[in-house]
Amino acid sequence: MSTLPSATNPTVPPAAAPPNAGPPVNVESLVREALADVALVIASAAALHQLDDDLVWTVMKRLDRIRVRLLRELKGLAPREEYEPGGARPPRIHAAVDEFLVRNRAGMGE
Repeated sequence: MSTLPSATNPTVPPAAAPPNAGPPVNVESLVREALADVALVIASAAALHQLDDDLVWTVMKRLDRIRVRLLRELKGLAPREEYEPGGARPPRIHAAVDEFLVRNRAGMGE
């Protein structure tokens, strides 16, 4: 007797879908949106707490160096050859910033 495969017992196993299958992600757009969000957070903190203008400029220049380096890496371009002075390390790091850096390195919460 010949039977047709049923939905509960197929003869061919279904193709495994990749985890979290969804529409393709445009990584560059995602990075640009994330950087824009970070810039808005900085702007909000600067306005709310009346941060020194020089501090805000220093932070934004550092963010811009991060942006350029990250986007060049994503595009497969060589690092920039021009001299980029190293940013001065702060004398201390706020505990919230330190916690963020630890979580970022460990990939926590992703």
